[in-house]
Amino acid sequence: MFPLIFILIIAAVVITGIIEGKKFQNKKIKNTIMRGVQKQALKKQLIQQNKIRHLDKHFSTALITSRVENAFYIIKQAWSEQDISYSRAFISDGISESYQIQFEIQKKQQHRRKIENLIITNSELVGIEADKHFETLHFKITSRADYPIEIKGRNKQTDSWVPLTTKTEYLTYVRLPGVQTRTQPGLMEGNCPNCGSTLKLSQSVRCQACRSLIGSGEYDWILAKITQEAQWRFQNAKRQINGVSDYQVVDPAFNIPLIEDRVSSVFWRMQKAWLIQNSDPLLAVAHPSYIEKFNQLSAAHFFDNVQLGLCEVSKVQFGEDIDKVYLLVKWQGNKISHTEKVSTAIGYYAHHLTMIRKSGVKSDIKKGLHSLHCYRCGAPQTNNYQDCCEYCNSSFNQGEQDWILQDFIPHIEHLVKMKGLEFAFQERAQVKSDRIFDPISLLSSLILVLFADGRVDKQEKHLLDQFVKNRRIPQSVLDKIIVAAENGQLDMLTPDETLDASDWLDKLIEMCLADGQVCVEERKLLLQFGEKFNFLAIDINLRIKRKRHQLYRRSRQTLKS
Repeated sequence: MFPLIFILIIAAVVITGIIEGKKFQNKKIKNTIMRGVQKQALKKQLIQQNKIRHLDKHFSTALITSRVENAFYIIKQAWSEQDISYSRAFISDGISESYQIQFEIQKKQQHRRKIENLIITNSELVGIEADKHFETLHFKITSRADYPIEIKGRNKQTDSWVPLTTKTEYLTYVRLPGVQTRTQPGLMEGNCPNCGSTLKLSQSVRCQACRSLIGSGEYDWILAKITQEAQWRFQNAKRQINGVSDYQVVDPAFNIPLIEDRVSSVFWRMQKAWLIQNSDPLLAVAHPSYIEKFNQLSAAHFFDNVQLGLCEVSKVQFGEDIDKVYLLVKWQGNKISHTEKVSTAIGYYAHHLTMIRKSGVKSDIKKGLHSLHCYRCGAPQTNNYQDCCEYCNSSFNQGEQDWILQDFIPHIEHLVKMKGLEFAFQERAQVKSDRIFDPISLLSSLILVLFADGRVDKQEKHLLDQFVKNRRIPQSVLDKIIVAAENGQLDMLTPDETLDASDWLDKLIEMCLADGQVCVEERKLLLQFGEKFNFLAIDINLRIKRKRHQLYRRSRQTLKS
């Protein structure tokens, strides 16, 4: 009896040791991946920062962070008072257009969204990029404020109003390479960075003293994008996009930030056209053929609380007479009927845009993010909404100056239209997918898969709750997306069964492994997602192991170096 007990004790100790050893190894792998990912990100940032310092020896992250914090207060004041002039000097045309149109939407709704008691609780530089076209800085800013809504002259709080609500936003600033850091005040302080004069700006962003086009990024940092925390994903400007490198051979100044700012302006002009039920806002940015199409559609709705999330260039294409750029935009907003004045719950949408330009036209990098200015004389496109420049009479909507809109359709229609031709071509060419998978889209794909039977049960909801908690996505975002799915207003890009599901599954796994491991709840979600597209559980488990091993090996190499 004694030897048997002794053997059992030894076996128990050995088994316990094996279990504890596996736990230790898993913990070691998790910590290595987390540390490696962090160090790799810091290393990349340092390399890009050194590129900027090579051209600008006085570049200081502390100085620019301080300037961006001060500019943040100015931007929020402009929003609260519905007066863009406070910040017009250092924001792109796309942001300026978005603010002004959102102000008009608020006025249509007879309310004003105010910001009071604003405090920045944290700000940090989280991304740096430097190439031959732009130097780019990404700032993460967390702030607290009250957000009352003023309706017909009296203060009224929304149901979700909470004193000192905390928000996190990502602000992207750009400038042209080689611009020098100045010791004197610049655009964010209200001074011309070229001559130092105090700026008096309206719609034009030229200095009245020296006539410099100050908002081009040629003299100082310009705010190019504002992204909400749940929608932000670091978009590497050097990502490989089909056709871009070939196109840059004939147009060296062609680059993604310019296109995305242009499309942002077009998107907000579309919102204005829906708001006033008139195509006039599109006259300067869309081809006459699309203007005719828009007039035939006669939209009976507009949107409030609009947020433009992802703007992604998917392909650039040569043509004999015209060149094309294909883009995907993902956005959200409350749809409001013009007749019933009833606002629906927030919806999530994806649209495909085709932009065209006459072959042979070249990009002008020194114009910077001036997508709503005449490329010939520099004059701004006014609110008169004409198809030509009021000053030099140059045509805006023929593609002779800049990219113009040829088509704007729901992305699902684009998939149906192109299936069988474009999809077959991409599969045969075996082009490596380099799409941007933002958190909202990944979460949307999970919810749509779970909604295949028309509802999300308690167990599925628990899994989703744990998923957003682990990913640090606000619970309110998950709740809104579920409501949108219930109302049939979740139109974000979802996997196509013949092409995209594998990529989406890999990106979901990568997202889950951001903290070094896939927990039980996340694994269940991945299995349910895979089941929809006929992925076996063993295949999903192998993908998880393979991806985790890749991250661990890469992290070890990073930490050793």
